[in-house]
Amino acid sequence: MGLEKRDSARIEHAMPRGVIDPRGSLGRIHVRRRAPPSTLAAFFDHCWIIEWRLEDRPPEEQYVLPSPNAHLLICPGETALYGVVRGKHGRLLRGNGLALGLRFRMGGLRPFLHGPVAEMTGKTAPLESLTGKPDHCVEEAVLCQASFEDMMQAAEATLMPRLPMPDPLIDEVCSIVARVRRQGGPRRADALAKEAGMTLRSMQRLFHEYVGVSPTWLLRRYRLQEAARLLAESSPLRLAELASDLGYFDQAHLARDFGRLFGCSPKEYRSSQFD
Repeated sequence: MGLEKRDSARIEHAMPRGVIDPRGSLGRIHVRRRAPPSTLAAFFDHCWIIEWRLEDRPPEEQYVLPSPNAHLLICPGETALYGVVRGKHGRLLRGNGLALGLRFRMGGLRPFLHGPVAEMTGKTAPLESLTGKPDHCVEEAVLCQASFEDMMQAAEATLMPRLPMPDPLIDEVCSIVARVRRQGGPRRADALAKEAGMTLRSMQRLFHEYVGVSPTWLLRRYRLQEAARLLAESSPLRLAELASDLGYFDQAHLARDFGRLFGCSPKEYRSSQFD
């Protein structure tokens, strides 16, 4: 019996978020999320589990466009602390397996480090640097559990002994990022800084220290994530209208940014999801 049938109703089931080919993944790759335990909520915004079932299929390369957050991943052979990933990320899935992840809040990784979060961007570090325990021991303690709830409790127990003090600046960073994500939010870094009541330079320094990427990069990543989500969910969506809604000057600018990250045009991506 899979974890899905043993978990509580509090878990959110959805089309895989961030997966480059979400419709093609349905039925083979299952992603679920839930809020973190209250003891970890100052640092993490949600927990997720991915379970894949490919026992009757050849190995499959799965690409994702990660959110601009740091992650903690517990997966055999891949357990690590992951900084922000700038591009799409691919991993080979084979057989049956599962992984547990905790996504840091924007800025939530900073109290665990001795320097700015930007030093972790595009990099990984052994999870032992956070837990004080060998990564294989963490895998054994967490992934052997019978349900998502039990796995989360085991991960919580692993992190608690070395949990840092919360940093009030994390809430400030999250409030700035929330302005980007709201409907009709600012589309330019200078507009975001003005709305947040700080200079652009001050906001850039804050992002370097707590987020790991620039405000401009963050704005662009969220726009492209939203574009991919809408293209996968709504076939009739007009591309010119999509570009306008996301704050692009025109459809050509959206196509250029989208192609650099996804390796195809928005039209080709949409066709791959509905053909």
